[in-house]
Amino acid sequence: MSSENTTSQAHSLDLALAAEIQAALLPKECPKDCAHQVAAARNRMCGSVGGDFYDFIRANQDQIVLVIGDVVGHGVRAALVMARIMGFLHSKPPSLTRPHDMLTLLNRMLIDLGQQTNSVLPCTMFYAVLDAPTGASFFVNTGHPRPFICDQDRCISLEAGPGNMLLGVEEFEPEEGCHTFTPGQRLVLYTDGITDADNGSDQRFGQSRFHEVVNAHSKAPPDRCADAVFQAVDAFRGQSPQSDDETIVVIDRV
Repeated sequence: MSSENTTSQAHSLDLALAAEIQAALLPKECPKDCAHQVAAARNRMCGSVGGDFYDFIRANQDQIVLVIGDVVGHGVRAALVMARIMGFLHSKPPSLTRPHDMLTLLNRMLIDLGQQTNSVLPCTMFYAVLDAPTGASFFVNTGHPRPFICDQDRCISLEAGPGNMLLGVEEFEPEEGCHTFTPGQRLVLYTDGITDADNGSDQRFGQSRFHEVVNAHSKAPPDRCADAVFQAVDAFRGQSPQSDDETIVVIDRV
């Protein structure tokens, strides 16, 4: 076997291991002690590894952090930044209960990392702290697609404070929004790889189709709703290749 083939096989094995490690970082559901919430998550990268991420992090006895993000770009570089972000989020528990404070710190970290690598490391993120007993939440959206809030008969976009730019570009003051989730409401978080899925004829899956699928499965459990969205994207895309990482998180307030 030539040295070139040996190197190629080693590289493939490294990517496969990296993909397994990255998948292990992303939980499939809310932690078992996540009171008053039932959640499911699905993720698929467009390559072996990618830059999408999400998590459910316990901040304290009553509060859960919901986070979803998308490092701009694909592949190993985005995956390394994604892993750094997730590690950072888990290393700062005292700051988790203030979205403004946490994203300010995270933004500075990404800017510093970019300066060290002579690059810009932009990242979108939706970061919410949810109080389990009351359903009250505070959140910051930094350039990420707005989540949906769904009742029995409709889904609407969750409005965020204006002016929040992507993380990792320059320092800014993140503006917080707030919402109180009531029993029976559903929160749908996603990355733009879903709505930007292309069918090869310059058509995108888009918000309208996404809305239709989520509404059609409004009474289904979160895992079935998430699976239905991926199935609908696959059917729409047909034989066209996946061009971006795709992630969806569905959370029911019970």
